[in-house]
Amino acid sequence: MVMQQRTLNLLAALLLFVIHWQSMAHCRTDVVSSFNVLHYLFELHLNDFTDKIEGKASVFVHVVCTEEKFTLDLNNFSPSTGKGMQVDEVTVNEKISAFDHQNNRLDIFSKGGFKQGDTVKIVVKYSGVPADGLIISENKFGNRTFFADNWPNRAHFWIPCVDHPSDKATVEFWVFAPNKYQVIANGSQMEETDLEDGFRLTRWSETKPVSTKIMVIGVAQFAVLNNGIVEGTSVSTWVFPENRQDGFSEYAVGTKPLAFFSKLIGPFGYSKLAHVQSKTRYGGMENAGAVFYAESTVNGRADDELLMAHETAHQWFGDAVTERNWHHLWLSEGFATYLTLVYLKEIAGDSLYRQRLIASRKAVNRYEGKKSAPVIDTTVTNYNELLNANTYQKGAWFLHMLNHELGDSLFFESLRLYYLIYRDSTALTKDFQHVVEMVSQKNWNSFFHQWLFRSGHPKLKTEWSQNGNLLKMNIMQKQLGDPFFFPLTLKFVYTDGRLQIETVNISEQLTQLRFKVCADVKEVIYDPDISLLFETTF
Repeated sequence: MVMQQRTLNLLAALLLFVIHWQSMAHCRTDVVSSFNVLHYLFELHLNDFTDKIEGKASVFVHVVCTEEKFTLDLNNFSPSTGKGMQVDEVTVNEKISAFDHQNNRLDIFSKGGFKQGDTVKIVVKYSGVPADGLIISENKFGNRTFFADNWPNRAHFWIPCVDHPSDKATVEFWVFAPNKYQVIANGSQMEETDLEDGFRLTRWSETKPVSTKIMVIGVAQFAVLNNGIVEGTSVSTWVFPENRQDGFSEYAVGTKPLAFFSKLIGPFGYSKLAHVQSKTRYGGMENAGAVFYAESTVNGRADDELLMAHETAHQWFGDAVTERNWHHLWLSEGFATYLTLVYLKEIAGDSLYRQRLIASRKAVNRYEGKKSAPVIDTTVTNYNELLNANTYQKGAWFLHMLNHELGDSLFFESLRLYYLIYRDSTALTKDFQHVVEMVSQKNWNSFFHQWLFRSGHPKLKTEWSQNGNLLKMNIMQKQLGDPFFFPLTLKFVYTDGRLQIETVNISEQLTQLRFKVCADVKEVIYDPDISLLFETTF
């Protein structure tokens, strides 16, 4: 019976997969409805005398709906700062094209327009000093470095692109840089050639479609270690030479989460996984196949394992399966945060796992005290504001509660099926919900709505009294708005040390309960299994 159900789930998944890709091939109502970028080739010239870069972007585009113009995101040159990009020439299918570069948008016009069904090659020649996105600076040792740091939509500061997570494409980087530097990027290295003029050409090619937020290069003097093959994936470490000993040692632990998630979720989605010491503004940035870590993470303390687990989990959720817009960022950060906890349980046991769950719940409670907003908060326009406890810890807690409701078997089957269907594509919360419903054969509308689309969580005031063998209890929901509905487990601790476990369904503002008990109760523990996101109030 189990095998029959799994076969049905797989068939349903394949049907959903076909429907999903057919919908992507027709005119859509999202930001990039009329065009689908298939491939980028970025030729970049870097030097040590100036921060100015010279670029040539070849963009291969499928026209989904007929339009007069095609628009790329590209930061404009600012005379006041001397930074930004200036466009020298644009061609469409090898013919010089008219263009208009204003307000960080590059409008490209083709004689006769862009016709539905066509595939066109657009080439943009440009140059300038990046105002952001490509961070040209010195590392902590005073050595010059170039590191892309695109999240959330900062790629357009240095490359012409559709800078939105919904439009994924394959990418190549051809980097010309002084030959003292090594270059790391997405995908596989195709070439490294020293040229006569003291420069080196390094080519990398990523054959899996990725969003611009995780298309990167890192150019610096590196010490590089091959960590071997893990579950069929080549793993390497790239650190500054001065950090060689500590970096090689501390980043070596990155092979463990790769092996764990490959077995738990499914095959790794990219040709290699490089762990790179960098100048990212974040603790870690989950660039596809090339995770960039803050340079301070190599510190001699060997405390990077959970950070590396988090960024590695993103390779499945966030990179291979990408949120279709930023407001559904929990599909990336919530997943990575919860899977890091699952990994922690595997390597350190249940006690530390429970401690981290409690700490995460407290973080959600604190954030709610400062700002009451749903996990999927469509009012946010500064996407960096989405890097909050709702997106990370509450998203993780949603998955934890879903796991508790489904059980491990159905929960991880749902994650594996979700990855199978949406790998190398994009998804919204409703898509994940559909997969969960397919696997569990149950409607989850109310569950998803109250925990993800509604702000807040249960704030409970409880009181109880005992008279002989009868224990009376009142549970009041004190948060604003309608009551939440949820199962609540209670543990009665008797004075003689015995325990009694009860589970009740809460759905009203005031729930009055009566329990038959067999001795004096000295304590009631609410949610002893740590399976509910709530807080108590007085």
